[in-house]
Amino acid sequence: MSDRPDLAEVVAASWRTVLDVTEVHDDDDFFELGGNSIMVTRIVSYLRRELGVEVDMLQVWDTPTFGDFRAAVEKAAGAQAH
Repeated sequence: MSDRPDLAEVVAASWRTVLDVTEVHDDDDFFELGGNSIMVTRIVSYLRRELGVEVDMLQVWDTPTFGDFRAAVEKAAGAQAH
């Protein structure tokens, strides 16, 4: 077993924690769930702390739905692993 946390679950946990929602789905929109620019910084910090992945804050504006954002984080994590 790997000690690396499940990336998709950590990204979901970041949204649930920061947005104070019980669950997120791929088509959920960050801003429709009440997200704002301060919450973006919290999500970026959460992902940096939990995964060691650097995510550009503008990524949330580029991919505001959870599924698209998660895919972008997965891509960033893969690029940073090399």
